[in-house]
Amino acid sequence: MSEAVLQTQHLTVRFGGLLAVNDVSLDCRQGELTGLIGPNGAGKTTFVDAVTGFLPNNASGKVLVDGKDLFGRVPHQLAHDGLTRTWQTLELFDDISVRSNLDVASRRMTVRSTFIDYFRPSGHDERVDEVIELLDLHDIAERQPHELSQGQRKMVGVGRALVADSTKVLLLDEPAAGLDKVETEWFGDQLRRLVDQGYTMLLIDHDMGLVLRVCDRIHMLVFGELTASGTPQEMRNNPEVIAAYLGHSGADR
Repeated sequence: MSEAVLQTQHLTVRFGGLLAVNDVSLDCRQGELTGLIGPNGAGKTTFVDAVTGFLPNNASGKVLVDGKDLFGRVPHQLAHDGLTRTWQTLELFDDISVRSNLDVASRRMTVRSTFIDYFRPSGHDERVDEVIELLDLHDIAERQPHELSQGQRKMVGVGRALVADSTKVLLLDEPAAGLDKVETEWFGDQLRRLVDQGYTMLLIDHDMGLVLRVCDRIHMLVFGELTASGTPQEMRNNPEVIAAYLGHSGADR
């Protein structure tokens, strides 16, 4: 069994009297694609927000990366420690090239680095070239995002997260939203290829065909609680999953 890169222990999120995530403990193992599913309002994005440091006043529990508890660190510190993410809304600059989008994302912007870049612009970032090679973005590297298909734009979003060479686990929040069937299959194949090369990922998505096809293990949240975990085949046949998410035809999908 692979070792856990990311673990949450008793992660809980409250908004006033609302318990949005309730005592969730799960892990993402090295070189695996872990799925997180659940009905609308189940707490999936809230869980990711808490893990990546965006809910400091509402969350409690532990977030461990390689066994080290990083809970309480702010988002840019967590990214430096290896926790990176994508967003449901793409954060791309449409008026610059794909390569420039990746270059901007690769820089750790501080007052000192901004001052240095002003007087002595940074040189070429080899990590950007590595990500372009990794994601096979050569043909679109000099194009602007508004010229791309939605699937290509989504992959550029993944690239922006991966240019941090310290990335240990990537959390993907509904990356296939808005894609048609062909693009979804292509996108899933790209994610699977990355994981097969050793990357570790957590995938949230409502497309169960995608999740069941590409994930190694899947967890399900319902009303903020972890109610089921297992392999894709185990989840296909789990009565709780079928009732809460897949519907009566879920076992046949």
